[in-house]
Amino acid sequence: MDDAEAIKRKKLEELQRRQAEAASPQQSAADYEARQAQELQKQAVLRALLLPEARERLVRVKMARPEFGAQVENLIMQLAQQGRIQQKMSEETLLALLRQVQGEKKDFKIQRL
Repeated sequence: MDDAEAIKRKKLEELQRRQAEAASPQQSAADYEARQAQELQKQAVLRALLLPEARERLVRVKMARPEFGAQVENLIMQLAQQGRIQQKMSEETLLALLRQVQGEKKDFKIQRL
């Protein structure tokens, strides 16, 4: 009986979620547009803060590790808001920032017995 109740509960939650999505397509479209505008604004600021080589490096980092790239982008935005970036960042400066954010790598040694 518990399984049947759990299944009914899950179906009810799914139905409620679908109804909420169907009821607010305008809101989700507005959210999407707001996120797109925010992303475009962030890219414009990064374009102003980074030299082309550094921007290309950041794009490659985001392609390889999206979460890490987003973290570095947010850090650059914070540094700019704090006024700690005085001139455009070079690729070398970005590499130093990447190393600093990445921290210490953990080495794994596998020993076979």
